[in-house]
Amino acid sequence: MTERGQERSLTHGDEEGTVRCHSHAGDARPRPGDAGTPEHPRTASGDGIPFGHPRPRSGDTPTPDRPGTPSRDALPLGGSRPQPGNGLPPHDARTPDRLRARSGDALLLDRLRGLSGSGSVHSVFARMVNLLTPDGMLIALAARDGGDAPRTLVTDLAAWTGRGVEAGRSVAFGHGSVTLDRPHPHPPLRVTTAEARPWHAATPSLAGLPPGELAAAATLLDRLCRAYGPPGGMLGAAPGAGPMETAVARALDEGRTTLVEAVRAGDADRTRRGVLALLGLGPGLTPAGDDFLTGLALLAALPGSRLAGFPPVLRDVLTGHGGRTTDLGLATVSEAADGRTRAELLDLLRLLAERRPARDLNVPVRKVLTIGHTSGGDTLSGLAAGLRLEEELRGPL
Repeated sequence: MTERGQERSLTHGDEEGTVRCHSHAGDARPRPGDAGTPEHPRTASGDGIPFGHPRPRSGDTPTPDRPGTPSRDALPLGGSRPQPGNGLPPHDARTPDRLRARSGDALLLDRLRGLSGSGSVHSVFARMVNLLTPDGMLIALAARDGGDAPRTLVTDLAAWTGRGVEAGRSVAFGHGSVTLDRPHPHPPLRVTTAEARPWHAATPSLAGLPPGELAAAATLLDRLCRAYGPPGGMLGAAPGAGPMETAVARALDEGRTTLVEAVRAGDADRTRRGVLALLGLGPGLTPAGDDFLTGLALLAALPGSRLAGFPPVLRDVLTGHGGRTTDLGLATVSEAADGRTRAELLDLLRLLAERRPARDLNVPVRKVLTIGHTSGGDTLSGLAAGLRLEEELRGPL
């Protein structure tokens, strides 16, 4: 789940009858308090993107310029190309304001250099703006403290509040830059990438850890999550939770059990059912079920993992059933299946690979727990499940 205090509507999924809590299958609308990152669109990080982000501080709410987000069908995915030579939205001859990207996902930077055409603004938040590229990929423009992540450009901007950026407006792509149309009196805003530091989502290997250390790491992650993470999501319903949250927590626990048992047995059909049980389950821009899948997929995508059979099954489900979850959730899980995720999670994995003492993991884990409301903890729950499965499947070395 991405944020605290979101409106929640309980709906049912497709043929499996799984509870789903986002407002529209395939494109949940941001609610007050939501903070988004891209992290991948319907095309699939995935988020992406950009994927998950720090818990909002006081005042971090969707920008007042236009707090709502249109449905995917309402977005101008095509549109006319920018006028030759200026890279601006059609029929706009004003000199644009310029904004420098400080860093960016290296794969995204390469993609932008050869990309031209018209896209649109997907959603706007205080510290994150999500865009759709001309070919429908979801990418993110993060504020200065947003952190590196797949499909993300980190800009030299403290916040997006009051910048005149609105969901649904056109975005011109060309010559490695991104130009956002804004209403009068704001001129267009051009984000340049020429000086951006490339960020590479390099994954470590845990293959060198001796017997017992994987399970010990999983136990440590669980303990820190329960000590410092907020209740809800994969940690179970919060005290005094209502019927809906209790039902979602029960469904999350059942889905986790189904998936872990299937992966342990190497049963592709049961694994598929476990993924379907969790995909899109829970409220928010990245539902708790998606966050758990992200953590498990990330561990399975590491070099030398004994869970290498999981990502292909996961990708197959995402291809056929991506509409069960949100754009951001789909992007985030898809990227994790390729071993790509936020810098904070990769940093934590590197510390595990280096066999750092438990005291050195306290601060990095608590940093991950600040992602979203329960998204950080839900992702760590999936990571811990993967560590235990890896230990079991390795057996004595």
